[in-house]
Amino acid sequence: MAFIKRTTRRTTFVPNPFDLITLARKQMKRRSKRKQLAVLLDQEEWVLKDMGVTRLDVREALATKGDPALNLRALVARRRFWSRKRHSI
Repeated sequence: MAFIKRTTRRTTFVPNPFDLITLARKQMKRRSKRKQLAVLLDQEEWVLKDMGVTRLDVREALATKGDPALNLRALVARRRFWSRKRHSI
């Protein structure tokens, strides 16, 4: 039988308090962005149409991970790209 000798010490991870504060700020910012974006679901259709957004876009952006506002921008840009008329040369 082989014996394994551990030569490294086990270290405990102690997070920096400033990192915890930064993480808390990021989470609060993310939560406030999500709330601001959720307000769009209460808007009327013509308001959303003026912005170039649909309710489905807003719901999909809220359902994905990450920054919901960035996800919404990406969804709208993708739809605009594919809805443009293609001109053949």
